[in-house]
Order: sequence, then C-alpha cells, then structure tokens
Amino acid sequence: MEAPRNETRKRLLDTAEDLFSKRGYASVTLRDIGSAIGMRHASLYYYAPGGKKQLYIEVMERNFLRHRHGLTESIKAANGDLRQQLYAVAGWLVSQPPLDFSRMHEADMAEIGQEQAKRLMEMAYDAMRIPIITALEQATEDGLIELDDLNIAAMALVSLIQSVHNVPTHYGFELRQRIGTKLVDMLLDGWLKR
Repeated sequence: MEAPRNETRKRLLDTAEDLFSKRGYASVTLRDIGSAIGMRHASLYYYAPGGKKQLYIEVMERNFLRHRHGLTESIKAANGDLRQQLYAVAGWLVSQPPLDFSRMHEADMAEIGQEQAKRLMEMAYDAMRIPIITALEQATEDGLIELDDLNIAAMALVSLIQSVHNVPTHYGFELRQRIGTKLVDMLLDGWLKR
C-alpha cells in the first residue's frame, strides 16, 4: 500500500523530521509525532504504513536530498569564486537545522538495521561532501588551492560550520552567519603567518 501524498503527509514528514533531528530516533514515538500535529498515533499508519522506522528513513532521505540540492545550488549561484562558494555553503548549513552525525551514527542507525543504516549514512556523507568536493576539485584544477585529501577538507568544513549551531539562538541568525564566513576565511587563509 502506497502512502498518500498530500498536505497532511507533508506536515507529518516535516514534524517527524524536526523531532528526529532534535531528539533522535529512540527518543521519539509515533505518539509524540501524532500529538505534535494533532493526530492520533494510530492514524499515522495511514500515512506511514511501515511505522516509525519507515517514517525515520523517509524523512532522513528527504533531509539528505534537500541538503545535497541546497548545497549544489548555493555553490552554483556563487559563480565559480571559491571563497564565495564556501560562504554559500556556510550560509546554507547555518540556515538549516543541524545534522548530528555522531548521534545518527552511534544511536539512531543501530535502531533501523545494518543495511538501511549503511545506506543512509552513505547518503548523508555524500549529500554533504560531493557538492563541496566538486567546488574544491575545480579550485585545485585552477591552481587556487592544494589539498592532500578533498574528502577530509569537505567534511572538516561541514563539521566546523555545523558547530555554529552551538551558538545560543538568542545571539541571532546574523551572528551565526558571520561566524560561518569567518570559519571559511580561517580555512582558506590559514592561521600561520606567511
């Protein structure tokens, strides 16, 4: 049975994604999700016949696809200038809810089965790495940068920018954005005097 595609289902996915993102798989129940959208948890099976596991997998896939698309489009919009591209990456990541890769890897994925967990984690890392690596490869070809490992460079950038979400929200989005661009500058310019 295929789950219906309508506004209620979209609201369900948005709410489930928010709760899973904040609390993790094990800490969220279908009752929590139903309560958050004003629906009995038993009714959720109409929209997610496979239950919580299906819902988690679906919202994480959607989340990772959104990140990959958002990062790719942000980089494209920066018109080939590496610093502007990485500022765009920082802007995108700061504007999105944080991804807690450690919790996902250590706790959430253990709950959904090894095969699904492996697929989702690969999807997550590819979503974050590949758009950035593409920009770094072009900058390398253009002779602008020299890096030993583009994968590590891409994930270092993601990890640094994700840390901006630790700044208390009362400081505001603009401060987080400024911190994100400063982190990009630190990576590009380095710390040592030349």
